Amino acid sequence: MITQSDQENHLPKSTVRRYLKLLAPGTPLRAGIDRILHGRTGALIVLGNNTQVQQVSSGGFKIGVECTEQSLRELAKLDGAIVLSNDLSHIVAAGVHLVPAGDLPTAETGTRHRSADRTAQVARIPVVTVSASMSTVSMFHEGHRHIVETVPQVISRANQTLAALSRVVTRLGDLMDQFTPLEMAETVTLRDLTHVVHRLELTRRLSSEMQFHIDLLGIEGRMVALQHAELAANFYGIGDLLVADYAGNVSDPSEFDLAKLHNFSPEELFSGQLVAERLGFGTGANLEQHVETRGIRLLTKVGRLPASLVTKLIDDFTLQELFGASVSVLMEIEGIGPTRARQIRDALLRITETS
Repeated sequence: MITQSDQENHLPKSTVRRYLKLLAPGTPLRAGIDRILHGRTGALIVLGNNTQVQQVSSGGFKIGVECTEQSLRELAKLDGAIVLSNDLSHIVAAGVHLVPAGDLPTAETGTRHRSADRTAQVARIPVVTVSASMSTVSMFHEGHRHIVETVPQVISRANQTLAALSRVVTRLGDLMDQFTPLEMAETVTLRDLTHVVHRLELTRRLSSEMQFHIDLLGIEGRMVALQHAELAANFYGIGDLLVADYAGNVSDPSEFDLAKLHNFSPEELFSGQLVAERLGFGTGANLEQHVETRGIRLLTKVGRLPASLVTKLIDDFTLQELFGASVSVLMEIEGIGPTRARQIRDALLRITETS
């Protein structure tokens, strides 16, 4: 599979995602490559066809057949490259001799790998090589070579990431359990908020890396995908709720954007001062200053409340008033009848008890 470092350092994320999925187990292309690998014949496969590919192609046979694992395996026995259509559904030609310019820079020494590297540079289309002698699969794109790892290698790394994500999610849950009573008492400080935001960003990064592994594994990643989905459910939507609750504490609410932390280094992310500054609180912000919450995240714990009703509750009550409101007081709000008023009151009491 394509490695995580390749994703971050070289290829645009969208490009990586597209081609890693095409090379994932369970796809016709990967099944054909595995057959070639097991047959020890080697192969050179161009993942697309454009004017530049045609210009560096010489000889071969026009095929125009459906791309199946069987056809890939048989045509790989011919000398030369296999050229696929842009949607990879058909084999355009086989036995093609690729002759890109010999002065293009490459660190490769083998004939097949040099041709793949230079063709990928000229055509700006990935080229895959299957090495019979080394039993390896590589993808060349824009001057870089990316090793396509085996399923066991990716599963091992995915399990390590999953374990790390599980620990971080547990810590985030503990932190939120401490954060909720502070919100109810209206005693949240900027330091408390940056701690939560920092842990949430760590969780997002590990979750993103986990999804990368799942994409690489294809049909082999079903089990880890289920485990990841279960963990992700614990923090899904928290970021949006924090923005809705706390953006009003900065002069320009649009500055309170958690996406601004995506490019923070781990060291920067651990600095509450830097996190606060990036979120719009200004240079040298006092981390002990109190910040106010609108209470939207707390009210989502009530469950099944329409957004319009949440807005009414927030507009009509402070948090202290809301948690102390009786059923009769809640019924005075338009849209809240006796049944819903009791449900809201019972839910608020449960939040108070559990916090």
